[in-house]
Amino acid sequence: MIREIDLMSYLPEYLQEYKELEKALKAQQPEVQKLAEATERIKNNQFITTADEEGIRKFETMLEVTALDNDTLENRKFRVLSRWNNTIPYTAAVLRKRLESLCGKEGYLLEILHLESKVKVRVALTNRKNYGMVEEMLKEVIPANIWIDLSLLYNQHKTLGKFTHRQLAAYTQKEVRNEVLNHGN
Repeated sequence: MIREIDLMSYLPEYLQEYKELEKALKAQQPEVQKLAEATERIKNNQFITTADEEGIRKFETMLEVTALDNDTLENRKFRVLSRWNNTIPYTAAVLRKRLESLCGKEGYLLEILHLESKVKVRVALTNRKNYGMVEEMLKEVIPANIWIDLSLLYNQHKTLGKFTHRQLAAYTQKEVRNEVLNHGN
């Protein structure tokens, strides 16, 4: 809450003795106080940490964050801050770390094609269950003007080269392409 504004204090001392000015300023005092409080509220609602209910609601709408029924204002601020900090610009190194945390060190391939404005990500078959999370993370962190080329890293010749024809014959073509095959099966 903003401190009470004393309009009389803005007058030079020689004018403060006039009762007419005192009464006029006293009549204006509530409106000026409301204006000062509204200005302070608008200023505070520009920032997540100082926002009130109305201010945090605008951030939630902008960031597509859904408040839960039992959320306190502090919980809502935390949820909005989490999403806000998730939208900061990312470097290739940070993107690699995020992919590594989802897929493991060898569980993905990342190729950044600057001239084509494209990010190419292949998720290893062993991490197929994380595909949805990778897709969601990429949509959050990759700028809208960069095309995301995401797919599974299907079995390739170099992966299958260690198998004999007899071993591969035990699988269908779909299984050979889409399943994690163990050498020795």
